[in-house]
Amino acid sequence: MSFHSRIAIFYITIGIGIVNTVAAETTAIERSHSLTLSTLVQKVYQRHPALHTEPAYEQQIKASKELANSMLAGVASVSLNHYNDAIGSSDGMQEWEGNINMPLWLPGQKQQQFALSQKISSELGAYQQHLKLDASKKVRELIWSTVLAESELKQAYQTWQTAQKLEKDVVSRVEAGDLASTEKLLANTHVLDMHNSYLMAQGKLQHALDRYQTLTGENVVPESYEESLSNKKTVGQEHPSLALLDERIATLRAKQGLAHYDGAVNPTFSIGMRSDRGDDYESFNHSIGVGISFALDDDVYRQPTIATAALELADAEVARQQLELELTAHLIAQRRDLELRQQQLDLAINHDNATQQYVLLKQRAFDLGEIDLVSLLRSQTLAHESRNRKQLLEIGIKQTIAMINQALGVIL
Repeated sequence: MSFHSRIAIFYITIGIGIVNTVAAETTAIERSHSLTLSTLVQKVYQRHPALHTEPAYEQQIKASKELANSMLAGVASVSLNHYNDAIGSSDGMQEWEGNINMPLWLPGQKQQQFALSQKISSELGAYQQHLKLDASKKVRELIWSTVLAESELKQAYQTWQTAQKLEKDVVSRVEAGDLASTEKLLANTHVLDMHNSYLMAQGKLQHALDRYQTLTGENVVPESYEESLSNKKTVGQEHPSLALLDERIATLRAKQGLAHYDGAVNPTFSIGMRSDRGDDYESFNHSIGVGISFALDDDVYRQPTIATAALELADAEVARQQLELELTAHLIAQRRDLELRQQQLDLAINHDNATQQYVLLKQRAFDLGEIDLVSLLRSQTLAHESRNRKQLLEIGIKQTIAMINQALGVIL
């Protein structure tokens, strides 16, 4: 075996050793087989600030049901009247009158009130699913930002280790008189630069882990976090965000139906008793009376509430259409990003293979004194950039798949 071949094999072996050392010493993220993405979503969901809205929904449902189940359309009232002639003739004339007034439901009003309680209940369920989708988005962002930061840290560590190894080699050759002393300073400066890059990558990963822990309450990440691309092709009506607006529109329609009764005067049924006498020598005369009162024309007083309900409904329908367009546009953009990254990865793999061979040749040339240290460092930088680009594209493709699932409304 020639001297040049032995040199090439030596550096390939060193490279493999460095990669194994990187894997052993830079895995800063602790992983767990028992922790799942679904568990993380539930944890983020339970911490979601918007979860405090649920009691308000439940209060609305309870109030609407209780009103729909009540016998009367409004509060019953009691009136009591007394008349006498004490400040006039003072003959002893007295009159007592008491009535109970009970507002009655208008035709269809009770059914509309009950329908509203059902719609609000359905909207609550859709709201909970919408929050879980938002929690899934947060989990996806946290996981992939952490994984990307970890990959960058490993690359920075590998570059730093390679620089340290090269520095030792340069120092030995300077001491042997094969290289100028200035090459030692250049190698040392390169080590310091790579060490600084490694520390910055460490800080970025720690920041990602701190944010992950704050939002999930976990110190470990799931061992399995990659997703399969959903079979769905378009944003469907079952998308949690669209489903929430659909339920909200249904609620507003129920409110619009109920608005026809808002401002109306409910008929009132009254029953009462009256006792009266003409003077002190007469006995009280007792009588019972019933009555009913109703509006003659109250349409004009209903219109403002009806118009307000119609405007709220129209706004919700417009918002729903706008959201569907935005979700569709976002999905198309994510799919195009996936195609582009897959094409870029094919090129990056070929480029990485070429640059790795190139740097080995440059290393051999440096060992033989055919090139200077600056040329070698330039080739190593190209090789590390190429390897980093390939790995980031590999991670980016998996991340884009997760983002496509998010755009399709897939809850983890």
